[in-house]
Amino acid sequence: MKNANKLQIVYPDEEHGVRHPHCPHGPTLLFQTFNQLADKPTSAYYACAAHRDKSLCNFQFPAEQITPQKLTKRYDLESHINSYKKQRRKLLAGYNDGGLHYCLHCNVPLLRDNHTEHAAHEMIWNLTHELLCDPTRFLRPLDDDKSQAQYFFDNKALKFFGNCFQDLGVTKVVCMGAPRLHAFFRNNFSDMQSFLLDFDHRMFFFYDDNNFAWYNMCNNHFFDKLQRLKFEKFLKCKPKDKLLIFTDPPFGCRTEPIAGTLRQLTHTFNLLNNLPHQPLAIFWIFPYFSEHYIQKEMPHMRMCEYKVNYTNHGAYTNVGEKCRKLGSPVRVFTNVRLELLHLPVEEEYKYCALCQRYTALENRHCAKCGNCPSKNGSTYRHCELCGCCVKPNYVHCINCRRCTQAEEHECEMYQANQHCWICLQKGHTELMCAMWRKHHKDVGFVNRGDQIIMCLLCKRKGHNERNCRRRNKYLEELTFMGVTEVKIK
Repeated sequence: MKNANKLQIVYPDEEHGVRHPHCPHGPTLLFQTFNQLADKPTSAYYACAAHRDKSLCNFQFPAEQITPQKLTKRYDLESHINSYKKQRRKLLAGYNDGGLHYCLHCNVPLLRDNHTEHAAHEMIWNLTHELLCDPTRFLRPLDDDKSQAQYFFDNKALKFFGNCFQDLGVTKVVCMGAPRLHAFFRNNFSDMQSFLLDFDHRMFFFYDDNNFAWYNMCNNHFFDKLQRLKFEKFLKCKPKDKLLIFTDPPFGCRTEPIAGTLRQLTHTFNLLNNLPHQPLAIFWIFPYFSEHYIQKEMPHMRMCEYKVNYTNHGAYTNVGEKCRKLGSPVRVFTNVRLELLHLPVEEEYKYCALCQRYTALENRHCAKCGNCPSKNGSTYRHCELCGCCVKPNYVHCINCRRCTQAEEHECEMYQANQHCWICLQKGHTELMCAMWRKHHKDVGFVNRGDQIIMCLLCKRKGHNERNCRRRNKYLEELTFMGVTEVKIK
């Protein structure tokens, strides 16, 4: 059977007794190849949480060969940390004396008289106060999409986030992998505190331990213990404080480790503030097509339709020759109620009175679906054979019971990547659902010639099984930690 094996990731949680061996970038992730038919892992290994590229970190260790010595080994980066902090002190001293420079080739700050060794390198001369207050304006962005891709928000996005957080009454922001937003808040919002958690060691040169920590977001690892203590102090809140976590991970990251880190930070926040359990407000920046993966890990996250633009990405913007016709695919996923987020009408957003929230101008409300369905920036249309709204260029396939791209469509291959609307499992569509066919042998003859979809559950026309209002009459669904188990009643 196709797709019988599935790659799973086990997040390290040493606080609760789940110990993983360490590489230089902190606790590793456990990668398991899981056989869904046998319901057991077939192979497992530990690998670096930050880097998929072995040229950046070649740590990989078979799980069956793990030893107590491997579990206890730690990598001391204190010499690197002390060196970075020394460079920061030099930078501050140099700025007070005048004549501070920065070598973009070596990524080090330089004083007025010690730049002769870097004469052939590209330099930023005489750093101004404005540049020091926002180093993302002159540093070269890191460009590894799998680990350290840096794309910086444009000014409209920064303004949108700032207005949102003010409307929500946010007083503290944890900027996880969002250095430009951190600088924006520090420079423009005196009543809002910001703490930057970032994997880029260059931030050592510009921010002290009270508002920056060298950090791996894929395993919640602080490289410097002192910075961790400073961060925990930041997490302690007064009764009037409202804290929000903002994360902009590389889009090549799997959602499991990011979600694991967000859960750990929430747990730490509640522990430090003596709270039983209080969910933290979260803004997670990710492409719209990753919605399913985010909601699988964090079911309460919803997609806000604001299109996030970057200044240094050709496609993830609304300007330039390479920009997408439908705009940036990057969105905001949040557990904050979408009704509370006011999208700027000057950027072509509108308020839908029926949905009671802001939506994109091209997104038209569908009376049959009961929502504004578009996700990708186009105007969706309602398909009677699907019983839902679809992308405007899609055509309906009767065999698949789906609208899909007309070009290179192969039913068998397409269905192997679909989630069944009855059992919710991946690998087939409803007409081939073994669980339902076991109880209803006539399922294969339903909806072959009709011009409108018939629900296989209630046998009524006009909607599919996913949207059936009587679904709970026929199916028992139990959801735990983002995983739903379905049984026929």
